[in-house]
Amino acid sequence: MNNIDKNFHINFSPFYAIVAVMFLMFVANEVKAETSAKIGGTFVNLDESIVFTGSIDNKWETELWQGTFEADYAYKAEDGDQTINKFKTSGKLIKSLTEKHYIVTTGSYDYDEFRDNQDRIVMGAGHGYKILRTDRHKASIENSVAYLLSNGNNQPIIRSSLWYAFNLNTKVKFTNKMLWESGDDDYLRNETAFDYSLTDKVTVGLKNVYTKDPIEYSIFNITLGVKF
Repeated sequence: MNNIDKNFHINFSPFYAIVAVMFLMFVANEVKAETSAKIGGTFVNLDESIVFTGSIDNKWETELWQGTFEADYAYKAEDGDQTINKFKTSGKLIKSLTEKHYIVTTGSYDYDEFRDNQDRIVMGAGHGYKILRTDRHKASIENSVAYLLSNGNNQPIIRSSLWYAFNLNTKVKFTNKMLWESGDDDYLRNETAFDYSLTDKVTVGLKNVYTKDPIEYSIFNITLGVKF
């Protein structure tokens, strides 16, 4: 096994802990839940360029609590050479304080084979505010203090995220999720998606994910999604 594989398996174990905690929170608190999964890709002459992405999202809520779990994977190869191999998973637990304000705790794991600090684990807590809540518009902003563990380069950081969703009609939905984290190398991730509902359970759409961590990527593809 090469050095990359060794580091990956050694440092990957905290990810399983995060997954286990979020799963237990989901099982313990689930009342109203929704899970969706997407796959996407672009393929140009197969031997020249391949982009593949996959994601899964789970949301549940009770009267006072909400929880989310997300996992995303991206792979890209050009002219037979692999250029992207990224995986990110995150979860958060929300406790409502008022109609607009809430407390949020979060944990995430991010792996990039081509980044110097391949593994990033972030755990934090902070405040969230519901900017908009209408039949067509939803928006929230969250700010928190967190701790970053990244291949021995551990440090406290500031974390801020902004989320917006717009239902154009009963069939078309637009979402944008932006995340920024401070640190020796700032982390930025922005996910933009348009989804069209073919049925109550099946969607097709367009999705672009931009990341800078410090490597800069912009991955665009066509997606097929299911809800269950």
